[in-house]
Amino acid sequence: MKNSVIVSGGFGFLGSHLVDEYLKQGYQVVAVDNFCTGSRANQDEFKKEIAEDRLKAVEADVSQSWTPWLNSIQNLAPVKYIFHFASPASPPHYQKLGLETLAVNSVGLGHALAAADEHKARVVFASTSEIYGDPSVSPQPETYWGNVNSFGVRSCYDEAKRFGEALIYTHNLKHNTHHGLVRIFNTYGPRMNPADGRVIINLLMQAEKREPLTIYGNGEQTRSFCYVDDLIAGIIGYAQSHWTTPMNLGNDHEFSINQLAETIQSIYPDRQLEVRHLPLPQDDPQQRKPDLTLAREHLTPWTPKIQLREGLLKMRACL
Repeated sequence: MKNSVIVSGGFGFLGSHLVDEYLKQGYQVVAVDNFCTGSRANQDEFKKEIAEDRLKAVEADVSQSWTPWLNSIQNLAPVKYIFHFASPASPPHYQKLGLETLAVNSVGLGHALAAADEHKARVVFASTSEIYGDPSVSPQPETYWGNVNSFGVRSCYDEAKRFGEALIYTHNLKHNTHHGLVRIFNTYGPRMNPADGRVIINLLMQAEKREPLTIYGNGEQTRSFCYVDDLIAGIIGYAQSHWTTPMNLGNDHEFSINQLAETIQSIYPDRQLEVRHLPLPQDDPQQRKPDLTLAREHLTPWTPKIQLREGLLKMRACL
């Protein structure tokens, strides 16, 4: 095996897809998860690779010291990348696990950086479009500083990610390292937790059960939805680059939530789905659309390819 990669949150939604891709590329992979929001069902999909010792599955809290579990791994190939993707990411989860969310994106990221420096590896941190808050600029470029409430129900996630970005910046400045981060916009695809709470999986599960489609507010708020395969390709391209500053990754086709519900209705032509409106949650952003100029210029030939209806059909087939 040429090298190894470590993926914290390796059995979560995005982490498991990173694990999958690096296994296909012939890397040895270490997936670390405490199953706070990660899925044992995702781990079960990799039983063959675990048995063959190509994938090392570690159950640990990455907000605690990494030394015990790192030292316990036998025959670890040289570590090339550490992807720090461990964190609750949906509002219901990070609001329930607020302190854990703050810890994993600060203390946990600090452990990832220390381990990477020791192994001469590169960290790629999963930041988020939520650092832009409820934006007054659209599309959101990396130069936009955001409009974020630091004292509200979403702040444990938004501000944890903003702190993580500051930690990457300051660590690189002090230690002359080359760690980086990607700002991930709304992503969907297979292996999402059915109880995740984010809009696409919510609506798909409701459609599967022939339940009313729940829309918060008037449904005119917008999002830009990226299929997971496109996102993973962008993350891998970023890791291979020498980029250390933030880069948006996602899909820049913008849809209202009402349009999303209409598209979901179109892939269930055998049923007429009622739409039910509920109050808009506190600090819910009204608009979300990435400016992908940097990614398209510096990760050439990367660009998101899978459009919403195609991606939803792919996802439905895996439910």
